[in-house]
Amino acid sequence: MTETNTVKFREIDREAIVDKISKMTKELGVANDIITLVKQMINLSILLNTYDQPISATIRAIDEKAQDPSYFVAAYFDTKDLEQALWVYRIVRLLARYVLLSDRFFEIGDYRYALLAKGVRKSINKFLLNGTARHHLNYSLDYSFNQFWTFWKFEQFIKRRILAGHTFLYKEIRHFNLFKSSDAPLIYARVLDANLPSFNENVSLVLHYNQAFLDILDDWEDIEEDVQEDMPNVFVMAALEDIPYNRLKKCGNENIRRIILERSNSTFASIVRLVNDYQSSIRNISIPDNLVFLKSLSDRYAETLRGTISCQANSHNWASFRQY
Repeated sequence: MTETNTVKFREIDREAIVDKISKMTKELGVANDIITLVKQMINLSILLNTYDQPISATIRAIDEKAQDPSYFVAAYFDTKDLEQALWVYRIVRLLARYVLLSDRFFEIGDYRYALLAKGVRKSINKFLLNGTARHHLNYSLDYSFNQFWTFWKFEQFIKRRILAGHTFLYKEIRHFNLFKSSDAPLIYARVLDANLPSFNENVSLVLHYNQAFLDILDDWEDIEEDVQEDMPNVFVMAALEDIPYNRLKKCGNENIRRIILERSNSTFASIVRLVNDYQSSIRNISIPDNLVFLKSLSDRYAETLRGTISCQANSHNWASFRQY
């Protein structure tokens, strides 16, 4: 097949994917309940990933940490413009890659991630400059990045405290989680601010809490890896009130989660309290009708987290879950 024919084939294939995305996106608007909407969003996320294929195995692994199509759906619900929603999806995806690659570099010090992040940053600049009436984002994003960069210094500070044997109050765990998830309001929400007629700072606040929920779920999935790499994790931070870190570190990967669940009532109490506090705060936030699905997602995230934690709690005879 000649290069010209290959390009034409890819263009036709891309058009077919966009047609499927368009059809699936229109179906989102007729979902009768949040469970149906979430299922549709999961299917949409898979299709969007096909539309914007990762360029390497490393980027693919990074993208798996950022599969949330909320920004795409928000853009479509508020503008009813598929092209605009796809633009939002692509730039948010690039921004998430940049943040997560940088995050990985600061965690383990591998300069390969720093070089990949630098390449993604160039792609972001190019993408913004090729757009229309959006190039101002390039300047506002520089400011946003500078605001978020301080998190990694804070993360290293928390790491040193963990290694030194300190324990953490609930307020400290909450602050760490909200600081970690502040890339949502500081960076990604700026894209919606530049593109959505109905956007206001309350939307940014809900996005912040939703990202905090997702980061708690990520911490749940990464408990063993985070202990192995001595990285802060809200479940581990909560457990330190009952289990010294040096003892937890010696348990071995296959036992870390079990030890936390069996021996730390503080983990269970603190994380469920965190989820409940966030959900309660979100319910008091008013956002435009076109974007109210974001609050429904908040409830779904909270239910999923409580269900995951309670399932583990019940399996380890934590009957106290009922009091929450």
